[in-house]
Amino acid sequence: MKTLTKVLNRFIIVSYDGIRNIAGAVMVAIIMIVSVGIVSRYGLSYSISWIEEICCLLLVWLCYLSASLTTVAKEHVVADFISGSLPANLQRVLKSIIRLGEIAFFAVVTYSVIRLLPKLTNVSAALKMPRYLYYLPVLIFGAYMALAVIVDMLNDFVPGYDYFGQRREKREQLRLEQEKQENAAMLKRVDAFMGIPEEEGKEESV
Repeated sequence: MKTLTKVLNRFIIVSYDGIRNIAGAVMVAIIMIVSVGIVSRYGLSYSISWIEEICCLLLVWLCYLSASLTTVAKEHVVADFISGSLPANLQRVLKSIIRLGEIAFFAVVTYSVIRLLPKLTNVSAALKMPRYLYYLPVLIFGAYMALAVIVDMLNDFVPGYDYFGQRREKREQLRLEQEKQENAAMLKRVDAFMGIPEEEGKEESV
């Protein structure tokens, strides 16, 4: 179990970095394509027919790329005003129920897309792109998000291998330390401006 948990956590952190890079590239591509369309339409009086199609496709992929990143980082918007008032044991039970619900939802969505893909035989008007390309990210990242939730549950039973959480904690510590240093430097500049001796400023800060 430990080996499996370690391998899955390693896969999650590596894939997260890859998905983040891909999402950034897709965002840049959308901006560039839309910019080209605007210049072409209003600057050259020529409308490019495939701009809307490719941007719609990229937006669908970007949506599920972003959803995957949010799921791994656990940065969804959460209304915890009810669960936060429950005892710790009930909070853990509720958290497990929610996770099982998420896995079931992703499984149903993934299975539905698997059944739907063979029926999508039509193509887009301008670029003749197969319609299944619009549904493929639902399949890929639906399964990926289900795996991310499963790994999150495994980390509760086999602690010590949550590499993504460990990296996030290290980055948070570095951020706090940097913020502390910046505040100290700012206080020194304020003390120098006010003509307060450095030793006196230290005593006041303490």
